[in-house]
Amino acid sequence: MKSGIADPELRTQEKLLKRKLLHLLIPMTAIALSACGTMPKNSDDTVFEYPQSDGFSGNFLAGKAAQIENRSDYAAQYLLRAHLLAPDNIELRRRAFLALISDGRISDAVDIAKLLQSENNQDLFAALTVMDAAIREDRFGDALDIVSSLPERGINALIAPLAKAWIYAGLNEKAPAMKALDTMQGNGQLNPLSEYHRGLILAYFGDFNAAERALASAYGDPADAPLRAAEALGAVFERKGQVQKAALLYESYMDRHPQSLAMPYHLARLSRKEPPIATNLTPAEGLAEAYLDIATLLSQENAVDPALLMARYSLSLRPDDDITRLLVGEVMEVQNRFETAIDVYGTIPLSSPHSWNARLRTASSLEQIGRADEAIDILQSMVNERRNRPDALIQLGDILRIQQQYADAANAYDRAIERLGGDTNVGWRLLYRRGIAYERAGNWPKAESDFLQALEIEPEQPYVLNYLGYSWVDMGMNFDQAEDMLKRAVELQPEDGYIVDSLGWVYYKLGRFDDAVEQLETAVELKPDDPTINDHLGDAYWQIGRYHEARFQWHRALSFNPTEDLRSSVEAKINEQVPSVAPVFVN
Repeated sequence: MKSGIADPELRTQEKLLKRKLLHLLIPMTAIALSACGTMPKNSDDTVFEYPQSDGFSGNFLAGKAAQIENRSDYAAQYLLRAHLLAPDNIELRRRAFLALISDGRISDAVDIAKLLQSENNQDLFAALTVMDAAIREDRFGDALDIVSSLPERGINALIAPLAKAWIYAGLNEKAPAMKALDTMQGNGQLNPLSEYHRGLILAYFGDFNAAERALASAYGDPADAPLRAAEALGAVFERKGQVQKAALLYESYMDRHPQSLAMPYHLARLSRKEPPIATNLTPAEGLAEAYLDIATLLSQENAVDPALLMARYSLSLRPDDDITRLLVGEVMEVQNRFETAIDVYGTIPLSSPHSWNARLRTASSLEQIGRADEAIDILQSMVNERRNRPDALIQLGDILRIQQQYADAANAYDRAIERLGGDTNVGWRLLYRRGIAYERAGNWPKAESDFLQALEIEPEQPYVLNYLGYSWVDMGMNFDQAEDMLKRAVELQPEDGYIVDSLGWVYYKLGRFDDAVEQLETAVELKPDDPTINDHLGDAYWQIGRYHEARFQWHRALSFNPTEDLRSSVEAKINEQVPSVAPVFVN
């Protein structure tokens, strides 16, 4: 069967640390998950209503239900009300507290945080909340006392040195700030992050030569560094009066990352003789940057709940940072809170260099909640706005393909490939997507050409092998080659039910029904609720005389919301005395 997996939009992710840091994140993730009551994600179009009474039970249960649905806004309201009715309930107090943080209401959580901290002075999130209030009030001495009380183990070994360094900067103590970062040295995975923040703090103190050395060494080649690090180094060059050197860095970064919108923004700013904006962060903004780095790391490790908490702390100290807003929006998408994600993306102004990505994400979220027409309108306007960029066209093609507007999707992919320089300059993914659109639009020669070209680029790509092999089988051609392709695809992806189904179906078409049954039974085990795979197994059972089991599989196929064409075919087989099952081709 043709794979139902859509390839995600190709985006460059800037990973600040490696996966080897995962052991630092596990304790923090466990705390956030257990306290937040995270369950499988549901969409935020679920409607919650206030309890009919103001009693404890109604509010508590409504709050827990809201947490299960990842509705931190409702969870905060209900659990806070329940907490006021039962202030001595420790578990409830912590649930209410974390719901407030998840909803970005950090200032509202300070009183509860102080109570939690009095009960356990090593409570990380309580400490960060009380510390947040102290920093926003410029009480850096109090903030230092708080962070110094935390044990430096687990994720604290990453948070505490960074927090101390910026707090010492707030106290105008440069040497202790540098010493705090020294504790991160010797750990190869932490060195880049410590040197990045060392450079930012040195720039804050006006030591631009030392800042340049730290930022230049943090990630090796600055043109391959994360965006924020490259921006920071460029800004240091500018503050030293080395504008041409800054421009060369921005141009080099663009050469390596041609889809970057930030660097054209900086080059245009230089041409207008405007000052840099990326360095000379205040201590509060610097700590917000550290929190963002940690939130990014957590998000990359799929620890989305603690990632959201850290991003909220970052926004509390630096509420207008667009990259942090993007991260919060992406976490909302992971939690299927698409309406909330759209609202977050909407706070990023059009003048921001990150507006383009925010609008791409908005279109994606709109499509997810059934507002595809609005998504298409946004993308079509973006296509005309920047005529050299392919990303809006690629996403437009994806949405049109999902909406079964296959010819229009193929046209969008054609235009994207043209902007990339033609077929020979694109990767297999885009050719694969366009091939699907061509095939569904009935243009098999062009589809086949795209699939074959994709395999020239990536010969062992299981989804392309599957799609092309299945298509050949379905059209009764190239059986031997299709069988080899599908066998290899199954070897590469043995747990993919669609691919296993494809191999079973080629055996069916070849009249090798026992082999077909073996593969199709496995496919049904892997994808038990797919109507097409159940239908295929029913046909195979019928061919070997297992008639009752065949009718059972056909009935199962009908229970899984098949397409109208498949439903009509299956119902006809069930109603016929001698069903007309799928034909077999002679090789």
